[in-house]
Amino acid sequence: MALMGSFARIGNKEITVLVNDAEKSSDIDPEAQQTLEIAEATLRKAEGKRQTIEANLALRQARTRVEAINAIS
Repeated sequence: MALMGSFARIGNKEITVLVNDAEKSSDIDPEAQQTLEIAEATLRKAEGKRQTIEANLALRQARTRVEAINAIS
């Protein structure tokens, strides 16, 4: 499972996880590694603060997806 933009609260024998987006590993595109490489290249080429922030977000999401796929492999 890939969780995007999440945080957790732990207390009273209970864990609460809030996420912006979640994807089952089986639903993630098998070409996620290629997407990760594209995201890395996009970050290297980013110009300005906005492009850098957007490229970092895309890179984090791509890494999370690759990690989710590798966890089930």
